[in-house]
Amino acid sequence: MKRQTEKPKRTALQRIFSRYDGMSVEKSLIPALCLSVAISFLVMLYGPLELFFTNVHEFYFTFGMLFPVLLKGFAVMLLACMLGFLLCYVIYVRLYELALLAAGVGYLCTYIQGMFLAGNLPPLDGRTMRWWIYGKENLQSVILWCAVVLLTILLVRFLHMRRMYKVLTWGPAFLTAVLLLTGITVGLMNHGFSLKPQTLVTKDGEFTMSSDRNLVVFVVDTVDSWTWKELMEGDYPEFAEILSDFTYFPDTESAYPYTTNAIPNLLEGQWFENQEDFRTFVTRAMDDSPLLARLRQDGYRMGVYSEELVYESDNVLQFENVKKAHCQFTSDWDVMKMELKLVWFKYAPFPAKKYVPISWDDFHGLMTLEGSEQYWETNWNFYQDLLAAEPQVVGDKCFRFLHIEGAHWPFRYDPDVNVVNVYQGSYYESMAATMKIVDTYLDMLREAGVYDNTAILVLSDHGFGYANGEEVPLGRNNPFLAVKGINEHHDAMQISGAPISYEDLQEAYRRLLDGATSDQVFDAKEGDDRVRRYLYYEFTKEDHMVEYELHGHAEDHNNLVPTGRVFDLEG
Repeated sequence: MKRQTEKPKRTALQRIFSRYDGMSVEKSLIPALCLSVAISFLVMLYGPLELFFTNVHEFYFTFGMLFPVLLKGFAVMLLACMLGFLLCYVIYVRLYELALLAAGVGYLCTYIQGMFLAGNLPPLDGRTMRWWIYGKENLQSVILWCAVVLLTILLVRFLHMRRMYKVLTWGPAFLTAVLLLTGITVGLMNHGFSLKPQTLVTKDGEFTMSSDRNLVVFVVDTVDSWTWKELMEGDYPEFAEILSDFTYFPDTESAYPYTTNAIPNLLEGQWFENQEDFRTFVTRAMDDSPLLARLRQDGYRMGVYSEELVYESDNVLQFENVKKAHCQFTSDWDVMKMELKLVWFKYAPFPAKKYVPISWDDFHGLMTLEGSEQYWETNWNFYQDLLAAEPQVVGDKCFRFLHIEGAHWPFRYDPDVNVVNVYQGSYYESMAATMKIVDTYLDMLREAGVYDNTAILVLSDHGFGYANGEEVPLGRNNPFLAVKGINEHHDAMQISGAPISYEDLQEAYRRLLDGATSDQVFDAKEGDDRVRRYLYYEFTKEDHMVEYELHGHAEDHNNLVPTGRVFDLEG
């Protein structure tokens, strides 16, 4: 009779982690570790950094500020994932394997969604997102998830779980290595690893004006000229009263349809035709700007208040409100939440994206700036500053370029500049709110005693093309423009039918600085037959511009005729 060998006694910990197939604890948990690292890397490191690198100039912080926060988030998520897998392992091995498969499916689908199916995302320009128009994208997401789930079931059926452990180990490890190399490459290509102090637009001197002479360019975003005139002649006659000392030019043609190119053009006056990197071009053009050269020559204190300021040389510090400063985040947790929202927006299945609303405004207030406060162009922010303003009057001449949200998406203001639900607001009410802000600003100048010695342009960077409740993209060519010279007064607002182009603005600035009144700043006169230029592109597709010529009044976008010339960005 054979002697029966006695089984070695197992510890309580070994009994808890025992496997029915005898696989060791270490080998059993390797797939969990690889998946945890892969998921945490994609969600908390690669996803946020890829979005940061490809939009580096849209953020007000540097890689050096962001990376430590993301690293903390990576560690927290890694720990949470491992604890979750470990808990499933302790409860029941089949539950653990099901968790591994679910995590693998989710990771692969998220990877494919973000890398290959994120080409038609809604624009983050503030407008209310119409998720129902993305039927094709929703269907693609559903097909993707169904296909990956079916593939996983088939692999489990034919490979069995022992081999699936290897798939769930080496698959995520390989994709993580690919993402790591991709992230480093994208960061280097976009100069995203810069640690230099960020140049920020602050509120310093926002309401400082001169007792001698001032030039104010007040940019009210997305105010469409013909819509403004329609409201002025209808429900809002006070629009004309607010600008009683101005001349209004309804036949004005802008240079570009969107803010990114339009704002720099207002300051430097040159045409960007995709001939080179946009920021390189604008920096050189700003250095050569006739307006800025004249202001420097005449000794003006200069302030440019716009989140769209593009100027990458040290000459940007000629603006007294632009500072090189080391900022700090107010809360690492709030930054993590915002970055997770961005990642969700790009990587989540299309049907699920709408459940995590996101806006660029959410980044406001995430940073503190020692000694100064950062400038935000939202109407609410500017208006509250305006109501609390205590204008400082100085002897030096002053130039102020003020850019506010105006009537831009989302339509979240009532006529008294109160914030309302975007589904309750309208383009017309946002325009009324904009004029309320303009009126309050002009009153502030009067109370400070500097209104008369101030030349003012109230203008929009571009129109909106709003008709029958819908935006007409090509119709964004007709921006609002009204001008007042120094010591200019009227009994009522003047209206000029002169065909104006934003190509004329640099000369108009010069004449206003020389003391010209609004009827003297433009060479074009009412009745002139003039052909004007316009470069059109679609939002987020600036690398393809189409040239148009305007034959007729700017109010009618049907007068825009393509010349056949296109300007595509190379490389």
